[in-house]
Amino acid sequence: MNKNKGKKETVYFFGWNFVSKAITYLVLFVLANLFSVEAYGKAAYALSIFNLALLFILMGMPHTFVPWYVKKKDSSSIGYFSLIISLLFVMLGFVLFWKEIWIFPLIIALPFFLLKGMGESFLRIKHKHHFVQIFGALSMLIYLGFLVFFSKFNEMGITVSFALAHLIVTLILVYLLRGEFFKLFSKININFNSVKNYLKKAFFTTFIAVSFSFLGLIDSFILGLLSNYKNVADYTVSNSLAGVVMVVPISLSMFLLTRSAEIKNKKKSLEVLKRVVRISYSFTLLASIGLISLLSLVLKYFFPKYLGVEFFVLILLMGTLFLSIYHTIATHYTGKLNPEKIFYPLGLAAIINILLDILLIPNYGVYGIVFATVIAHLSAMALLLRTSNLGSYFLPSIFFSGFIIWAYFLGTLGLVLIAPVAVGLVITGMITKEDRNVIWKGSKTIFLSFK
Repeated sequence: MNKNKGKKETVYFFGWNFVSKAITYLVLFVLANLFSVEAYGKAAYALSIFNLALLFILMGMPHTFVPWYVKKKDSSSIGYFSLIISLLFVMLGFVLFWKEIWIFPLIIALPFFLLKGMGESFLRIKHKHHFVQIFGALSMLIYLGFLVFFSKFNEMGITVSFALAHLIVTLILVYLLRGEFFKLFSKININFNSVKNYLKKAFFTTFIAVSFSFLGLIDSFILGLLSNYKNVADYTVSNSLAGVVMVVPISLSMFLLTRSAEIKNKKKSLEVLKRVVRISYSFTLLASIGLISLLSLVLKYFFPKYLGVEFFVLILLMGTLFLSIYHTIATHYTGKLNPEKIFYPLGLAAIINILLDILLIPNYGVYGIVFATVIAHLSAMALLLRTSNLGSYFLPSIFFSGFIIWAYFLGTLGLVLIAPVAVGLVITGMITKEDRNVIWKGSKTIFLSFK
């Protein structure tokens, strides 16, 4: 694999990830304005259950499946086993929600999401990271069209639109990658020793994926159980707005996952990890300052029903900063097929998050859940920095995160903090000269690709 080609694909992934985010927030705009808060809250709650089920159906895709496939292990058994599990979840879904017809589209969509996950894994294996985002953007664009068309059907309109959009994209993916799918399923066999060994790794990555769901799936599920649908809607919108700043860490993680599986030299691998951590955090910090400074204007003109969630977004942004660091570390160990090294740090953080949710939500609603989230993220970051011997990044990350609070109180004037914070990142070594060269080369690649 050409290393420079992998970096180039990552740059393209970033560009398409940005496009995908833009379409995603257009979808959020439609959901927040064409649907009632109650209908959106119900659909968000159902989607949180759907995504939790999907974590166990995908079982390590792509984070375990990619390095497993790269190392030429038995993947066919994994493919057939996963299909069987997805069908079992479909049957279980119909049994549990037989009275809730509006949830049926999500249940039917489960096996198609498995095929979509396999297809995206093949694209990552080929270092075609940007195609993952192209298809992601396409699915959101189709989802947007269906939402407008089915806007009169309340929560049923949301679930039908979601399922149809991803069904169409899945069929396109399967057709374009039919050679890879044929290779995967050409041998009808399940080697249970292979499945057992895979599941040992996938268990950790699935749990890690659940832990990464602090900012969404688990919290929305618990909030729906202990509170009301309006709070679920407020939290979902706040979470979605805060999540936009993760565009760089997610883009870099696609490159890091495959590169970590390929690099054999431990010293070189650690250098790559450190660079990705620094760049991920720095870009997330600067983006967070920009977002919180403009948030009141964004809510006023695009999400007027949700004016008043600014403080929730502020606290969630703090957690997202910590997430940008430990998400990178977790991706590194997952690519090394050593997810067990991050199991206990993330497991402890997940327990902290759930316990605080249960304690705080009944009395404090969304306030309780956002504080539980940021404490859980901080715990996960601290523990994983210690595990990876990167503890020197802890205090600088805490210090610079405080600038988001300052920007929140300054309003639009908070934008003036971006320049001094960028200088501070350079002075403290959170962005090095080599990092800046990598960023500059990546930026040149983007501009040259349009010539």
